[in-house]
Amino acid sequence: MNKKMIYFDIDGTLLTDEKTILSSTREAIDRLQKNGHEVAIATGRNAVMAKELIDELNLPNYIVCNGAAGFFHHEMVYSNPLDKESINRLIQVADANGHQLIYETAKDLKRRSHKINHAVESGMKHVGFDVPDHETDFYKYNDLTQLLIFYTEEERHLYEDGQFPEFRFVRWYEKGMDVLPANGSKFETIFKLSTDKGFKKEDIIAFGDGMNDYEMIGNVGVGVAMGNAESIVKDVAGIVTDTNNNDGIYKALKKLSLI
Repeated sequence: MNKKMIYFDIDGTLLTDEKTILSSTREAIDRLQKNGHEVAIATGRNAVMAKELIDELNLPNYIVCNGAAGFFHHEMVYSNPLDKESINRLIQVADANGHQLIYETAKDLKRRSHKINHAVESGMKHVGFDVPDHETDFYKYNDLTQLLIFYTEEERHLYEDGQFPEFRFVRWYEKGMDVLPANGSKFETIFKLSTDKGFKKEDIIAFGDGMNDYEMIGNVGVGVAMGNAESIVKDVAGIVTDTNNNDGIYKALKKLSLI
């Protein structure tokens, strides 16, 4: 069997709705690694937010911030930071409209405002984390791989009608948006990291459920959509497995004869 490189989204994929890891998922990851495959996560979280899971599953490879940074055997091998002038322009619009921001580097995150509103609190709770510390000018002295901005679908015209062509906006929560480099994605970094390490496209497998997984699911060698995935993600998947709560990862890997 050819050695595979297998990527897993975290929220809604590796984790159940209760933010736990199924015993079947633990067993599957362990067996993949014992069978000689490279296992990685590909997540919208940064490395700090993913660290507990990285450590718990002993995962040496991780693509974080929706592809803006990639690590192989715990070494950063790829980074695609946001442009600082563009960040300044976006901050002006956000401040003028009372929209809160969270800054992210590959390994840190800070909130812009000293105030905390409900959108930020509920958004961070959704991914199982506390609201980060306040540091207004953090972006000036650090390379940001991603921004989190909080606004409703009705307010998207303030940002997404061509004002920021250098950014890509991906909704991950009711009021939460990821702001990413327009020229980057989970798939772009997956493909670059995997091929740089000698893997052919047909030997790249990815599991996911959300819109930020759409491109990787549709373009890797085998894209696996969880049973709880959005319908548009299922439409581009090679395999649709069971849900994140019902052994979906284990069942798909069994079907692929990888464990």
